[in-house]
Amino acid sequence: MDELWRAFMDPYFPFFRYAFVSGILASVSFGIVGSYVVTKNMVSLVGAISHSVLAGVGLALFLRHRFQIEVITPFYGALSAGILSAFIISFVSKYLTGRQDAVISAIWAVGMAVGMIFLAYTPGYIDPMSYLFGSTMLITKNEIKNLILLDIVILGIAFMYYPQFWAYCFDEEFARVRNVPVFFLNTLLLVMSAVTVVMMMPMVGIILVLAQLSIPVLIAEQFVTRLSLLMLCSVMLCMLTSSIGLVGSYKLDLPAGPIIVLTSMVVYICSSIFIRIKKRIRKYL
Repeated sequence: MDELWRAFMDPYFPFFRYAFVSGILASVSFGIVGSYVVTKNMVSLVGAISHSVLAGVGLALFLRHRFQIEVITPFYGALSAGILSAFIISFVSKYLTGRQDAVISAIWAVGMAVGMIFLAYTPGYIDPMSYLFGSTMLITKNEIKNLILLDIVILGIAFMYYPQFWAYCFDEEFARVRNVPVFFLNTLLLVMSAVTVVMMMPMVGIILVLAQLSIPVLIAEQFVTRLSLLMLCSVMLCMLTSSIGLVGSYKLDLPAGPIIVLTSMVVYICSSIFIRIKKRIRKYL
């Protein structure tokens, strides 16, 4: 425990401290956005957005190393690609009556393919694994500041549009009858998801971020039914699993992203077993 505390407070090794703080801050956005996404059954749509982000990362790294355009960072490249994909998927969902799943899958695959091609043509050695599965070395003070800003924006939107989002997530037809701007809310939720995915990319990576967005919500769903409580419990669970996963990754000397996701999955399995046992006991009492 003393060794862990020294690593956390070491002024010459801030990465573990940055990772811990970013995990706590990102959990706020993950819990809120994830609750909406899981309730609305939009996990596959967000999956397409998260994987298409690699195209923006690859393009940004290519421009930086090939043409020395320093202003274009992987963060801004990923953010641009994510938001663009969110708008495309939103319009596809609204105006394309057939084969929506095929088009969304194509966006998923094309984003990954374009990103890998740009990375292959980028001069020097670029390790795609750190972007695909996360790396605490990518987390900086700027990431922390961006996460604080993101949390403020997400909390503001969630508070402002809570009744509309509630109606949209649980009964879209009712929301349309009540003149709730369904298309706007759908696009807004996808953009919020894209930004959240990009913000958490340094810790858990493009591929694993989807699990941390959904698994804590699946755990919370087993214990609460109200949307507001679902958000709160999801935030707390995300904080818990992120913190435990980071400690585990430090102790085992393994990448943080996979350990965080596996921690979330273990908690989900244990909670599911607990719920089943509880139901069996109630049945026989």
